[in-house]
Amino acid sequence: MEQGEIEVLLELGQSYLLNKEYENAIKKFSEALRINSHDPELYYNLGLAYEGADKLDDAVKMYEKTLNLDKNFINAEIQLNKLKNKMNKKPEKSKKNK
Repeated sequence: MEQGEIEVLLELGQSYLLNKEYENAIKKFSEALRINSHDPELYYNLGLAYEGADKLDDAVKMYEKTLNLDKNFINAEIQLNKLKNKMNKKPEKSKKNK
């Protein structure tokens, strides 16, 4: 039952992601992670959702978690490197607004 539930949550989250409904995607991926916190794909998708929602620090954490669970997850490595480069070029305004 749990695996089927995770698959449904993953599909819903991916659908929200494609439609740029990032907050809904974050909720679905987070819900799936509560069921299985050892699935690198869930962390990767959550990273994509955080990145879309402009929650870049959270996105970096999710990509790093993905790679901790699966060092060969190439897409996570690519996204992490792109995001870190993007963040290094961005002016430091996000910390002042918090």
